Amino acid sequence: MPDLDTVLAWRGKTVVDREGEKAGTLGALYLDENDRPAYAGVQTGLFKRRESMVPLDGARPLGDDVQVPYTVEEIHSAPHVDADVNLTDEEQDTLASHYGEPTQILSGDEGPEAEMVRSEEEVSFDVAPAKPRERVRLRKHTVVEHVEKTVPVRREEVRLEHEPPPDGKIVDVKDG
Repeated sequence: MPDLDTVLAWRGKTVVDREGEKAGTLGALYLDENDRPAYAGVQTGLFKRRESMVPLDGARPLGDDVQVPYTVEEIHSAPHVDADVNLTDEEQDTLASHYGEPTQILSGDEGPEAEMVRSEEEVSFDVAPAKPRERVRLRKHTVVEHVEKTVPVRREEVRLEHEPPPDGKIVDVKDG
C-alpha cells in the first residue's frame, strides 16, 4: 500500500483502471486507524459530482496517472457512502465485499512464459566549476482554502442534584 505522502501527491491526478481506461479524478483520501491511506474517492461524471470509493491497496503511479487494480465498471458501481464522515465498519465491509481481493497489475506479458527485463545503470560523478545560468527570486504567497470538517467536541458539565436529608429529618442550616 502506498504511503501517505505519495497518495497526497496523487490528489487531482487521473485514475485509470487495470486496463488503462480512465475512471475519474482522485479526490478525497480516507485513512485507516493507523493513519495510513486505505481508500480514495474517485470523482466521476460530467462535473465530477459523483464520488466512488476505491481501495488504495495495489494502486501505483502510471506515468502522470494513478492505476488501480479494478475495472471502471467496479469503480462506478461501488456502493455509495457518505464522503463527509468516517466510514463505519459496515461500510468498510460492504466496500471490501464489492471489490474483493485486488488483482495484481503486471506489465508486459502474463502466463507461464512471462518475460521481465532487468537493467542496471552506472552513474559517474564529475565536479566542475559552477557557472551562473540565471537569476531567480523566491516569493511567498499565502493561499487560503476554506475547508468544512466535522470534529468531535467534548465538554464537562457540572450539575447540582438535590437529595432529601437522611432519616427524613429537616435540617435548618442556621441552627447547625
